[in-house]
Amino acid sequence: MAFDAYDGVMNNQTLSQHYQQILGVTEPWRVGEVSLDASGLSIEIRMELNSDTIWACPTCHGRAHIKEWEERRWRHMGNCQFKIFLSARVPKVRCDEHGTRTVQVPWAEGSSRFTMLFEAFAIEVLRACTAKRASELLEISWDEAALNGFWEWLGVEACAHIKAISIDMGKPYQNSARRYFPQAALIFDPFHLMKMLNGAVDQVRREEVVLGTKSAQSSLKKTRQLWLWGEENLPARHSARFDVLTASTLKTARAWRLKEMWRTMKQCVDVHDALAFFKKCYALCMSSKINPVKKVARCFKAHLAGIVPFFMHGFCNAVAEGVNSRLQLLIQKACGYRNRERLKTDILFHFGGRDLSPLSAQ
Repeated sequence: MAFDAYDGVMNNQTLSQHYQQILGVTEPWRVGEVSLDASGLSIEIRMELNSDTIWACPTCHGRAHIKEWEERRWRHMGNCQFKIFLSARVPKVRCDEHGTRTVQVPWAEGSSRFTMLFEAFAIEVLRACTAKRASELLEISWDEAALNGFWEWLGVEACAHIKAISIDMGKPYQNSARRYFPQAALIFDPFHLMKMLNGAVDQVRREEVVLGTKSAQSSLKKTRQLWLWGEENLPARHSARFDVLTASTLKTARAWRLKEMWRTMKQCVDVHDALAFFKKCYALCMSSKINPVKKVARCFKAHLAGIVPFFMHGFCNAVAEGVNSRLQLLIQKACGYRNRERLKTDILFHFGGRDLSPLSAQ
C-alpha cells in the first residue's frame, strides 16, 4: 500500500523528501512514490526522472537518444528491520560510435544490484565478522558478501595489475569482477562448464528412466555414476558394460557422446581453433533434439566471450578446485572443527608436510 499518511503526520511527500535527504544528490533523478509492505517488512522507493533531462553516451559522453527502457531494482541500507529497495526505469541510449548503452545511475555502480551505500556498509560488516555471519546479518548470499570484501582488502593498486581471472558463470562473481577490474579478461573455468554438461547428461538419464521404453529403463538401471565418469577414468570392472551402453541408441548415450566431444575442446591450440571447434559442437548439440544439452549449449554461446580466453591465457581453477575438494573431504572426515586454528593445523599436517611428532622437537 502507498504511504498516504504515517501516524497522521508523515505523508508521501514528506517521506519522499526524507529519503531524498538520505540518498543525497541523485540528479537528474529524484525520489518519487514511497510505499511500504508491512507484512513483508520492506520499503519501496521509486526513482523518477526530471522531464528535461539531456542524455549522453556513458562511454564517450557524446549526445545520445533513448532507444529503450529497462526496469531495475537495487537493495539499499535497511531501517528499523525494514529492507529498503530502490527501483527505476533506466534508459538505454543509442550512440553512433558505441551502440546501445545503459545509463549509469548515481546511487549504484555498473550492473550491481546494490546501492553504493549498501555495499560500503556490507564491507564494514565483513571486516567485523566472518563472511557467513555477514551474509546472515545482511541477508544476502555469502559470495555477494565475500568477494567484494576480498577485492577491497586487496586494494585498488593490486586490482589494476590483474589481467585475467578464472571464475564460474555465477552472476555475483561476474558483477564483482567487472566492478573492481573491468580491464581484466574473464575466463569461465572449464571445470564448471563440464559440471553443467554432466548435469545435462544426468537429467537426460533421469527423464529416460521415467519416459523411456522398458528396454531403456532396464539398461539404465544403476548407471548414474557411469555417465558422470570421463571415458579415461572409468574403472576397468565397468568398461565392458559401459562400452555397450555408449554404443547404443539410448538418448542418454547420445547426450554422453556430445559431452565427451565438448571435453576435447581443451586440445584446441589457440583461440581461432577453439572458435571453430565451438561452432561445430554447438551445431551438433542444437540438431540433437536433446533439450537439456541444447540448453547448456545456448548458455555456452551466451558466455562464449568468457570461454575462449582460456586458450589465450592458459590457466583455470583446476588446481584450486582440486585443493578445495581435498579440504572438503578432510572437513567431512573430522565432522567439522571448533575453531580455525584446529583446521589450519590439520591442513598443515595432512597436506603441508608439517611434522607434529614430539620427537622432532628434540
